[in-house]
Amino acid sequence: MIFFKKIVFTFVLLFVLGFSVHAGRIEKGFAALKIYNYFEAKHQFYKAIKKDSSAASFGLSTIYFRTDNPFHSLDSAYKYICISEKTYHLIDDKDKASWKQFGFDYLNIIELRAKISTEYYQIALKENSVNGFDHFIEKNDWSNERFHAIFKRDSLAFEATVKINTAAGYEAFMNKYPSSEFHRPAQRELELCQYLEKTKSGKIEDYVAFCKMYPRNRHTKDAEDKIYELSIANNKLDAYVSFIKSYPYNRNIETAWRKVYQLFMIDYSDDRIEQFQKKYPEYPFKKELELDMKFAQRKLLPMKSGAVFGCMDYEGNMVIEPTYEYVGFFNDGLAVAAKNGKYGYIDKGNNVVIDFIYDSGSDFEEGRAVVELKEKFGVIDRAGHVIMPIHFEEIGAFSEGLIYAKKDSMFGYYDNTGFQRIEEKYHEAFSFSNGMAKVQIGQNEAFIDIYGSMIVPPLYESVNFFNDSLLVFQMDERYGIMRKNGGVVDSAKYDMIGFLSDDRAIVRKRGSIGYMNGQGKMILDFKFEEFPNYLELGQFNGAYAVIRFKGKYGVIDKNGKIVIPATYQQMGGFSSLIAFNKGKGWGFIDLTNLPVIPPQFDNAESFKDGYSVVEKSGLLGVIDSKGSVTLPLQYSQIERIDKERIIVSKGEEFGLFLLNGQEIVPTEYQQIRILDKEFLILTKSGEVNYLYLPQNKIVKPKIGDE
Repeated sequence: MIFFKKIVFTFVLLFVLGFSVHAGRIEKGFAALKIYNYFEAKHQFYKAIKKDSSAASFGLSTIYFRTDNPFHSLDSAYKYICISEKTYHLIDDKDKASWKQFGFDYLNIIELRAKISTEYYQIALKENSVNGFDHFIEKNDWSNERFHAIFKRDSLAFEATVKINTAAGYEAFMNKYPSSEFHRPAQRELELCQYLEKTKSGKIEDYVAFCKMYPRNRHTKDAEDKIYELSIANNKLDAYVSFIKSYPYNRNIETAWRKVYQLFMIDYSDDRIEQFQKKYPEYPFKKELELDMKFAQRKLLPMKSGAVFGCMDYEGNMVIEPTYEYVGFFNDGLAVAAKNGKYGYIDKGNNVVIDFIYDSGSDFEEGRAVVELKEKFGVIDRAGHVIMPIHFEEIGAFSEGLIYAKKDSMFGYYDNTGFQRIEEKYHEAFSFSNGMAKVQIGQNEAFIDIYGSMIVPPLYESVNFFNDSLLVFQMDERYGIMRKNGGVVDSAKYDMIGFLSDDRAIVRKRGSIGYMNGQGKMILDFKFEEFPNYLELGQFNGAYAVIRFKGKYGVIDKNGKIVIPATYQQMGGFSSLIAFNKGKGWGFIDLTNLPVIPPQFDNAESFKDGYSVVEKSGLLGVIDSKGSVTLPLQYSQIERIDKERIIVSKGEEFGLFLLNGQEIVPTEYQQIRILDKEFLILTKSGEVNYLYLPQNKIVKPKIGDE
């Protein structure tokens, strides 16, 4: 019995001693670690790792992570911190409490693991490859940098996909990274590639097949537009009719019908409308047709009576009683009008077609008008239907079938059906012209095509087309020449580059003037002097330009050859008769430098359209090429408005004359301004009249028996 007790006592003693020795290894390891005795610490932790895996692994991970010892190994640090975290739950509470004094607990495990992951992230950043980030993401699921790594990886993968730029590539990217932040742009590029790849032949049948194959692709609308464009390429009425019959569900059907009507109505009359109605009974806009038939003969102008507006015909007869706060001109059969502070639209019969519910409205163009409500803008059609919701902060005008608009802080583009063709991603936008539009991205300008693809990248603070292939760019208040792809032809070293005219453009540098050709190369070096109005007078006109050299003016040809020697103190622009001044007043010379009209004026402009505006004693008049005065020198201001007519003023009174001196409008109006190519607006004592330019006829309201 005594022997048995001794055995039990011995066993218990050995167990306790063994446990104590083991526990002491963890403590000894941390103690050695504290005084940077890495050899001893590593030895103790390795001895203890089987029994106390988590604490020993934490210690080993700490050693391997530190760089001030020969054992530094990030892979080993990673290995042991993972073991420590996975086995921490096996430690009993007593040991957890005991070892906490050494800086060992679960939070410290997580903190060390995060530091190790951060180091791995820095390695991945330096490598900067998809595989490197993939490896990091896979091995460091807990990392604070995981989402950054995912973004970096996806960015690199997307960048590589963009370089390949195929539908298959974008599909592979989206399948591999379905949750990527680049999924949306990848989707956009995928749809564009699908469109371009499937329709690269440019044949109608391929566009039709694309629409059937990808009905939800955003470029299906582009394909429909292309089907429409190709179908009606010759702009013949029969082509539009054929399109309507062949593609009845195409989104351009309404546009095609309107075009059929426009082309059919070569002579706008009620008889012609009746013929159209009989030939095309399926025309969908029957109410509009009825109204057009009723009012086809009417030509109306806004008129004002007191503080209210109405409309009159070209003879001054009142047609619409003046009951409105405002009435505009008729376009597409409708005119914007205002009542009780609200705007709507009336037809020529004074019927309210669109109610007075808007805060403002534009004239109709191509069946569309921009309206404003509560400081927001939208677009309506002639029936008053909202084509673009009235929620835009800013909106442009339709040009080449597209209109720019800003909903929140960025601009995008929409077509005339209200469909968003180009997403809102520009800080500033401009109308399309010749298939492209200028946009601003950040502080730089760029050009895009109708699909939103970059024609000119946003590299510089301003860019403008120099010709079809070259652009003028601005950088740090200097100008240079670049290609569409951003390649620099001539660096930004000029103070100014003018417009191209007769294959020459004025270039200014440090106060000197030279000339550049259409290839962006300097042809005439900087040997001429800057002078007032040099951009206007120095521009090439008919292969000649005015220059100043050594303080005197002359004329050169496109090769820089002196045509008229620089002997004049002042000179007008190049023309058949050039105004000059040699110090004894202004006269005129011909292209051979011979005087035609001797100096006698205080100021003069070169001849244009056979006449010149001249000045003497502060008063202006007009002379012909023989020097005869056609309009006496008695006016304070003369403004040309076309090849034949000029607006003149005597103080605050304005009139209108032909250049030959014939009076059209007496000099008695307070204001004369150009309205459009057919009308001038004449204002006198609150009365508003018109001048109908084709007949030089004043149109004013007839009052009473007048």
